[in-house]
Amino acid sequence: MTLAIIGTVLIGYFLGNFNGAILISRWFHHEDIRTKGSGNAGLTNFYRNYGGFDTLLVLLIDVGKVVLSCFIGGWLFGAVDPGLVRVGQMLCGGLAVIGHVFPAIFRFKGGKGILSCGTLAAFMDWRAIVILLALFILLVALTRYVSLASLICCLTYPFLFWWRFPDNWVLILMAFLLAALAAFMHRTNLVRLIHHEEHKFSFHKKRKDS
Repeated sequence: MTLAIIGTVLIGYFLGNFNGAILISRWFHHEDIRTKGSGNAGLTNFYRNYGGFDTLLVLLIDVGKVVLSCFIGGWLFGAVDPGLVRVGQMLCGGLAVIGHVFPAIFRFKGGKGILSCGTLAAFMDWRAIVILLALFILLVALTRYVSLASLICCLTYPFLFWWRFPDNWVLILMAFLLAALAAFMHRTNLVRLIHHEEHKFSFHKKRKDS
């Protein structure tokens, strides 16, 4: 069991290090997304600077690494005890989120973890992501503040796991920890929201300076 835990933690964190926004901005644009816009290596900042098609590639990388982590974690824990598959999935997927936020290969400066957390919720139970996605879209449509929608979804996130897995306190505790991490990463956005300085979302990418 100890080897399964160590392997799950290391693999999940390692896969999480492959931040799609940083990789695509470097490979395709020879830039670092962390020097652009808000400085965040996340989907929203990437879209504002580079537009739709490249953003799709970022989405595929960041979703794919969490899904792969969940499969590996479930397999490792399931080989020890079939009843622990869900725990293995949540642990490895959760470490992928942490690796995304604090990637060692990119000086521990990554994204804020919203997409990664959402992917993990989708893998664990489709009803959780349906609710989160509907709430997120509704809030963005009403306010055009992605950060506000993200923060509210962070507050909702662990209670959805509590609802779907009421007897699995490991999953619930990890969901609370991941939600707290994602909310913490949005602390500067919260300050800007309070002072009415936060940028609103637009479907048009930011034009590059001539």
